[in-house]
Amino acid sequence: MKKVIIVTFVVLLCCRMDAQTLTGVVYDKATQQPIPNVHVYLDGTSIFDITGDAGEFELTVNKILNTKLVLQHVSYQTVIIGNPFEEHLPDKFYMEERLNTLNEVTIQADRFTREQKLKAFREQFLGMTQAGKSCKIMNENDIQIWFNVQTKTLLASSDQPVVVINEYLGYQILFTLVDFWVQYPIVTLDRNYIRQSYYAVTTSYTDINPDNRRIKRRRDGIYEESSTFFFKNLTNHTLREAGFSFYKNGLPTDYNLYFSTEDFLSYKKLQLINTLPTEVNIMKSLNGEPMVINYIDNNFVDEDGNIVTDPTLLNICNQMLDNTIQKNRQFSVMYRRKQSDIHFYTDTLLVDQYGNIDQIDKVMFSGLMGQNRAGDMLPLDYEP
Repeated sequence: MKKVIIVTFVVLLCCRMDAQTLTGVVYDKATQQPIPNVHVYLDGTSIFDITGDAGEFELTVNKILNTKLVLQHVSYQTVIIGNPFEEHLPDKFYMEERLNTLNEVTIQADRFTREQKLKAFREQFLGMTQAGKSCKIMNENDIQIWFNVQTKTLLASSDQPVVVINEYLGYQILFTLVDFWVQYPIVTLDRNYIRQSYYAVTTSYTDINPDNRRIKRRRDGIYEESSTFFFKNLTNHTLREAGFSFYKNGLPTDYNLYFSTEDFLSYKKLQLINTLPTEVNIMKSLNGEPMVINYIDNNFVDEDGNIVTDPTLLNICNQMLDNTIQKNRQFSVMYRRKQSDIHFYTDTLLVDQYGNIDQIDKVMFSGLMGQNRAGDMLPLDYEP
């Protein structure tokens, strides 16, 4: 019995040492009075609190996350604080009252009905997967949506959080719509003609089916096909054990040749290596003959050992170097016979213990990891 007590104490102590608590009090900036009923949450998670009459909140996490702290109230402007675990947070937070202004109405020719535009919004925001199709937006009337004929772009916004019930994954999600647009080459809402789309949100999750085993299996299945699962295994050097195959230029290769990791505070620092070429092959030089330029110590050096100074040739070398670097940052992975292509626009990322990266706009996915929309999103603190 004593052994059991000792082991339990050690486990609880370890969990306690890894946990961190964020606290504060929220005030009205103009009146300096505390604000009750402020929704305070860590973006993308199920971790939240509602301030009491004294405006106080407390959030406790088991592991530090790559996320933002969000303060939201229907009568006040939303406050978003980046890197809440890396920076010293103040004890007091101030919110400014939201001004009630009427939305500007622009009358222009529009061949699409509101329902047609909402249908396109649902498809591109929630997705067309089984999870995406199961989602129901509870407050569609709060969404402003319009089609700009000049730019052939569908746009949407909402002053209130978009409330979504995801029946397939068992969550209620509050989406604060920061940005949303879908661009087409012609005036159409046909998803087969989409040129590009983009959305940015903050999210807060509530688990409405915590004990449903079937839903839990669905969540695990989506998690294992996510970029989060990929980065967690990449930084732990367990890609192969997790079932991933790694490719470079269409050929299987060892991912350790291109990535290095080291502990950095509570994160893993992921560094791309071998992205700089040792030489640049110029097919046609100034006199029309092929030549090889070496790239040494940030200088271009010709075959005779002279540093390249000719502006025209230097410009060609820089373009070739940029193209080579970008190509060296492209990889492919196979998981369960499904391919994902990954393009890095940075050489350094911080990855938290769940597998979330700090610069989500610096990594682009296509294929399996790039097809999911908001309907397939899981909380950032989700663990199978």
